Amino acid sequence: MGHRRASGHLVVLIKKCFLKIALLLALTSCQLAYLAESSYYQADLLRKRVPLKYALKHYNLSPQQRERIEMTIQLREFMENKLKLKTNSNFSRYVELDQPYVTYVVSAAPKNELKQHIWHFPIIGTVPYKGFFKKEKAVQEVKKLEAQDLDTNLRGVSAYSTLGWFEDPLLSSMLNMKEHQFISTLIHETVHANLYIKGHSKFNERVASFLGRLGAETYYKNKNKIRELVEILEKESHDELIFSRFISSEIKELKEWYQNHQSNPNLLALRQKRFQAITQKFKETIAPQLQTDSYKNFSDRELNNASLLLMGLYMSDFSEFEIVANHHHRDFQKVFTELKKLEDKENPEKALSQLVAKLTN
Repeated sequence: MGHRRASGHLVVLIKKCFLKIALLLALTSCQLAYLAESSYYQADLLRKRVPLKYALKHYNLSPQQRERIEMTIQLREFMENKLKLKTNSNFSRYVELDQPYVTYVVSAAPKNELKQHIWHFPIIGTVPYKGFFKKEKAVQEVKKLEAQDLDTNLRGVSAYSTLGWFEDPLLSSMLNMKEHQFISTLIHETVHANLYIKGHSKFNERVASFLGRLGAETYYKNKNKIRELVEILEKESHDELIFSRFISSEIKELKEWYQNHQSNPNLLALRQKRFQAITQKFKETIAPQLQTDSYKNFSDRELNNASLLLMGLYMSDFSEFEIVANHHHRDFQKVFTELKKLEDKENPEKALSQLVAKLTN
């Protein structure tokens, strides 16, 4: 009887998810299978949610996992009262996953130019990636894209936002992060649910990444936490700025390089040397400037157009955001309010640059 009720509850959830995701993805023939599968796994994820206090009482948690869940309760209150972000019911419940990541995200790009392969979805607009709840499905997508002679990148994701369409739970995949990264991630995902511009994935990720770090900085200062933790954040912010400037510059130069070498029959062989040059430059000029090990594995990565563009998506130059933040004395609420105004702009990147020019004049 209990099993029947549980199964019936899952069916209802699947139907609800199917309808909502149908609105997000639209019922085109090529998306039906993906839609049905996404609906099932999203519904199953929602079905498994339990209140945070229930998880603390009944689940077999490590000391760190327990600490992160208890911290989430405090963080939700902090985001609502201090950062003035709407949390709704997000992160008020917990899901124990049976895999290391909640989703696996695929991105792609042509081999002969630095241009993101784009997926088109109604309502959320165009996005340069596609997520799967099961790794084997993501691998299948990678093989399909590679058969089209595209560069690909596959990565596991510990957290994601449904942009307010569902009540996002706290996931077991998030609990093994370092404390400050965990805090930044929760704020990052909450920003997505508060500020989102259709068709501007890169800008959305830049905003969420920057505000996630600024929010964590605010949290530590508000809690009068150990100074060493604040220093870690400041060092990572320092490294993030240096690396973002580096990768943004390299992507810009590589785009021009492809344009100048399009007619060269040895383009693919030459680009490997170009990738090696990027890695060598990082080792010689960037790595010595870094104060943490956040980017230590960059020189070991096998670069291609898809992986570079993904880094550019999340790690674009944050200099302009820093100017806005410093103008407002790093007051999170004021910075968020300023950036929120860009939601109704046709070109938020240009509007941000205009804002910075106004603030610096």
